[in-house]
Amino acid sequence: MRVSFETLGCRLNQYDTQLLTEGFKEAGFKIVDHKEKADVRVVNTCIVTSKAARESKNIAKNYSRDSNRPFIIVTGCYAKIGIEEIKAIPGVGIIEPNLNKIALKFLHTSLPMTIKSFEKHIKAFVKIQSGCDQFCSYCIVPYARGTPQSRPLEEIISEIKALIANGYEEFVLTGTNIGKCNLLNIVKAIEKIPGIRRFGFSSIEPPNPSANGLGISDELLEFISESQKFSKYFHIPLQSGDNKILELMGRWYTAEEYEELICKIKEKIPDVAIGADVIVGFPGEGEQEFLNTYNLISQSPISRLHVFRYSKRPRTKALDLIRQPTDEVSEGIKKERSKILRELSKRKWQEFRNQFIDKILEAHIESKPKNGYQVGVTSNYIKVLFKSPFELGNKFVKLKIKDVNNSYSHGQLVI
Repeated sequence: MRVSFETLGCRLNQYDTQLLTEGFKEAGFKIVDHKEKADVRVVNTCIVTSKAARESKNIAKNYSRDSNRPFIIVTGCYAKIGIEEIKAIPGVGIIEPNLNKIALKFLHTSLPMTIKSFEKHIKAFVKIQSGCDQFCSYCIVPYARGTPQSRPLEEIISEIKALIANGYEEFVLTGTNIGKCNLLNIVKAIEKIPGIRRFGFSSIEPPNPSANGLGISDELLEFISESQKFSKYFHIPLQSGDNKILELMGRWYTAEEYEELICKIKEKIPDVAIGADVIVGFPGEGEQEFLNTYNLISQSPISRLHVFRYSKRPRTKALDLIRQPTDEVSEGIKKERSKILRELSKRKWQEFRNQFIDKILEAHIESKPKNGYQVGVTSNYIKVLFKSPFELGNKFVKLKIKDVNNSYSHGQLVI
């Protein structure tokens, strides 16, 4: 039988899809692209925004119209929150966020404990944690993913060794809220594994005083600053640069504390790139609050942004802030503010990359040759377009940065 997978949302979802893929393979299924005909369709959904929830629902609906009437399995966060809506879609046979329950119901066996590959990626995502109990006022994820659970260290190490045996050299440690883990112990153990060339974190929250030294501690930064293998990239959600909005969001830090954190990281690791998530249009965000966010980003070491428009989510506390229409920020203003921050992000990313012109950086080859060019990604996530007379494949190479534009830095292969 043929099975296809379609994944929306975060890196953790991508990891979960890989685990399911390997389970189906071991059960004898042929894995096909979602654009091909399949007997079974697996949709790994997202619900972090209303747009993601709509897309998740629409994909399942579209599959229900397939002429060959596939068996549809819906998993991910929408399978936890939107059960009644999914039940109304013809052809959906299983609605289940728990991956192992899917395997037991459909494959009549448990899933493997670890993955051995990562389809269509040169680097592998490794789950180290799942769940979150922060309950930020805009976020539905804790209701979908449950309470924090750290993965056993020995299981993480075993998985990375299996991936290395299959040719992987770069890894991204991911989870719902990895700041809930003892990251220092994890990175110290991973650093010692033979065969690792580079590894780093996915998104990591600013330290929470209640975390008892977990997450981004001074000891962790000291270790990372001396590591030859850890990526020079951090993605640390900001969400807002205004203290009033941060408090309404249920965040646990001030704008000043956030800026102090990223300045400390920049001081420890001068070549580091720092990405941040920002939400525009949260209830109560006026012009001054938005300006405070803009100014913090503009004046800080943040290198690039992921900008989101506030999206009302069921069950979240932010809904209580909207008592009348004037409490909401209009969609037009959200679009305008998104555009302003995206332009700021472009400028800051260009300024960051300009620092490396005429410098030699190590890059991991990301693409196959196209018109004689390939793309390599540096430790601080700079994409470098360069010309090569031969295919370099999944290799690390030295590139001299020659020029920078909006899309890529341009480099020259150093032999």
